[in-house]
Parts: sequence; structure tokens; C-alpha cells
Amino acid sequence: MTTPAAARAAASLIPPRVALGGVLAASGVSAIGTRVSGIAIPWLVLITTKSPTQMGLVAAAELAPLVLALALSGPLLDRLGVRRCAIVSDLASAVVVAAVIAFHDRGLAVLLVLVAVLGGLRGFGDNAKRVLLPPAAARAEAPMIRVTAIFEGMNRLSTLIGSSIAGVLIAWLQAPTTMVVTAASFAVSAVLVATMAQPPEPPAPDAAPPEHERYLQAMRTAVIHLRQDRICLVIVAMLFVLNVFNQASGVVFIPVWAHAVLGTPVGVGAVFSASALGLVLGNLVFTIFATRVPRYATFTLGFLLGGPPRFLVLAFSDNLTVVLVVTFLSGCALSAVNPVIGLLLFERTPAALQARVFGLATATAWAGVPLGGLLAGWGMTLIGLRPALLVTAVAYLMVALTPVIRHRTWRLIDRAPDAPTGPTAPAAESVDATAR
Repeated sequence: MTTPAAARAAASLIPPRVALGGVLAASGVSAIGTRVSGIAIPWLVLITTKSPTQMGLVAAAELAPLVLALALSGPLLDRLGVRRCAIVSDLASAVVVAAVIAFHDRGLAVLLVLVAVLGGLRGFGDNAKRVLLPPAAARAEAPMIRVTAIFEGMNRLSTLIGSSIAGVLIAWLQAPTTMVVTAASFAVSAVLVATMAQPPEPPAPDAAPPEHERYLQAMRTAVIHLRQDRICLVIVAMLFVLNVFNQASGVVFIPVWAHAVLGTPVGVGAVFSASALGLVLGNLVFTIFATRVPRYATFTLGFLLGGPPRFLVLAFSDNLTVVLVVTFLSGCALSAVNPVIGLLLFERTPAALQARVFGLATATAWAGVPLGGLLAGWGMTLIGLRPALLVTAVAYLMVALTPVIRHRTWRLIDRAPDAPTGPTAPAAESVDATAR
């Protein structure tokens, strides 16, 4: 592995915008492979064991290490090097996927171990590649809001591409062979990072973490930063809630509505496709106009128009066309939310803390995923589908109205904060605790 100085010298020969495109492409390519394996592995378990329970167990075995790796990887990335960890994580992921292909028939225990290792490696790799974006954007002199929009758009597009590839290849070549695509995607991602990405510049002495900083102290620094910057803390909490609602909709409300109203699973795929199409097309439009629109209005309207209507239309309409139109428009509105959130985290986190804070924030947001299905299932059992949808819509609306009620404070997101002076310094502007 080359030294950071040698890597910077080699990567400096590549035009900055090309290098930025390479880093973005690495994230997109690995995300496509992840989507393919996310369908192929559960399908493999289902056809070999005939057990939905074991299928769910394998999915959980990947998700838990992924969230833990995101939350806890920051100090290790700082110590070992972000670029190095991105390359090694992707190469190791390719090897583990190859092992899944070779040993998937050796028993459930073997598969659980391999999938858990893959989830942990993915957490390290995803966090590392995200931290490589700000320096690449700065060298390319690209607006960070546009970069975050492209990053989020590629993730949305990877879902469409990966799902389509997985469906066709599983039917054609079977699940194990399909996962060759996943292994290849991680290998390509590693090559792109190795050839395109420069290691982040070492932080200035007054902004660098203490030398030989202990792991727990490093994590404590990230927690303190999030706690002191109230606007980032509240936004992470909103992401947590958003993931609860999204998971409730995806795994419970939409399938149950399609079964009860349409009597066919075709409606499930149609609603998911409408949402994905809205997210992708909306992201494309937002990317074009990202530097011209106010962040506060975009963020607030995105939440208000993209959230509650999705649940209200399921509660009050039995017409699939109406549901598809509302779902598509909601996807368009929500497409602008994540780029604004990503930009705020980039702007309000010192470079020396980004690996820790990004991982911790993402893990916290993802922690809402398993709760969504549980709460939705419990609510439907207790009060039925339509009341549960109405309660969810009202809860979503209450969360989305927070920036409206505290609009004077939340309008601070329209301005970039002053640069922090140290690794534990809060951002210059912060939201008081009552905004929560």
C-alpha cells in the first residue's frame, strides 16, 4: 500500500473533476453490488431452506454489524487512513462475497458468519468513501450541495439498477452466480479509489486530534460535537424518525394495503417503482438547481410534501393510479431532503472529526429501521390499517412541522457556519435545545 504522500502525488496527475467523479463512481458501483447481494442472498436462503425465518435471520446478521461498524469505525479510520481503509474494505468485501459463492451450501452458521463479516466491512467502506468526498469536491471546486445531491442520486439509482440486475440474473443464472456481480463491483470500487482518490490533507496542528488518542476518548469527542451542535443533533434525530416511517411503509403498510385493496402483489412493486422513480427524477432536477434554491425552504417543503401524503393516500384511496401519482410526487419532494442534510453534516463537522461523526450519525439514523416494521405491525394489530396510517401521517406531520414552528432558528441552515477551530469546537451557529 502506498504512503499518503505518494498517493497524493500520483492522484494529483488526474484532473480534479475526474478524480471527484471517480470517488462518486466508486460509491455508486459498490452500492449497486450491495443491492444485488441484498436480493440474491435472502433469495438463496429462501430457496435452499424454505424458511422465511432463516431469511430474516441472515438479513439481520448483515445489518447489525453494518450499523455497529458505521458507529464505531471513525477513530480506526482516522488512525489507519481513510483512503487505505476504503480500498482494503472493498477488496476484503470482494473476497468475502467470493467465499459466500463458494461456501453458501456449507450450512446456515457459515453463511451467517460470512454475511456478518460482509456487513461490517461494508460499514467501514461506506463511511470511508463518504469522508473522501469533501476533499475531492474542494480540489475540484465543486459546490458541496451539488456533490451531495449527486451522491444521494447515485444511491437512489443504484437501487433501481441493482434490483433490476438481481432480478434478471437470478432468474437466468441462479443466486450464487449472480453474486459475482457484487464481488466485481467491490473490486472495481477499490480500483477507482486507489487510482482516483487522494488521502485527505492532514489537519492543521490546532485542529488535529491529540496524538495517540485513546479509542473511547475519540468516540467521546464525536458525541460531544453532535451534542453541542444542536441543529445536527436534531437533524440526525429527524433522520431516525424518517427511517422508522419509511420502513413501516415499505415492509408493512404498502404490502398490507395492496393485499387488502388490490388482492395482488403487483401493486407493491408498482408503488415501490413509483417512489423510486420520483426520488431519482427529483434528485436529477435538484442537482441542476441545487446552488440556486434556499436550503431551509427545500428541506421543510421536502418533509411536508414528501411524508404525510404517502400515508394519507393509502388511508383514503382505493385507486392504484391515485396512489401511484401521490407516491411519485412525494418521492420527488423527498429527493431534496438527504442532500441538504448531507451538506449540513459536511459543513458543520471539522475535517478531523468527519469519519467519527458521519459514522455515528448514519448509524443512529439507521437504528430506526428495525423499529419501523415492529411499530407498524403492532399498530395495525391494535387498531387496524387505516387508523394506523392516519396516526403515522399525523406523527410524520408533527415532526415535519418542527422547522416551521421554530423557523427563525431553523433558517440558520441557509448559511454555512464559520469553520471550527478545533476537533471539539462546535459549529459557529447552533440551535437551542427547545428546537427539539
